[in-house]
Amino acid sequence: MNALGRLLSVGSEWAGYATLVPTGGARKAARAAADEASEQLGRQGARQAARKTDDEWVHLYRAVSPGELEDVLKTRRVRALWWQEMKYFSLTLEGAAKYARMAGRQGKGSFTLIRVQVRRNLLRNFDILEVDRGIPAVVVPKGFLPLLGRPRVLPYMPLVP
Repeated sequence: MNALGRLLSVGSEWAGYATLVPTGGARKAARAAADEASEQLGRQGARQAARKTDDEWVHLYRAVSPGELEDVLKTRRVRALWWQEMKYFSLTLEGAAKYARMAGRQGKGSFTLIRVQVRRNLLRNFDILEVDRGIPAVVVPKGFLPLLGRPRVLPYMPLVP
């Protein structure tokens, strides 16, 4: 048996992972096998963590006019009109409320707030900038609108300065 070597299994997750260890350098070979198994498990954990992050959802908020609200309620999604290339969403509820207040003061009517969700990994496809006196906004191109989660109409409007 010593001439052939012995079988060494490493790690409970790697029950099927085995290597033939010669009798002379058993300690060195065992350490190398353990290091390799550890690296494999580390890479697997990193992949799982990346997948979990990509699956996370982020809320976006939008102040909608009565006409857009009617369309959202009817279609259960946010759509762009034929001439619109994009829609603006706020990263914060307060930002959307601030825009609604500013637009209302300009005579554009009353607004309702909606909330949608988007996968965190899609955010890198969108421009994020400040609009209308410092409101953080996400610019969602028309082609990405179908990837947003179902809109939820918020039954309140937060007070903003």
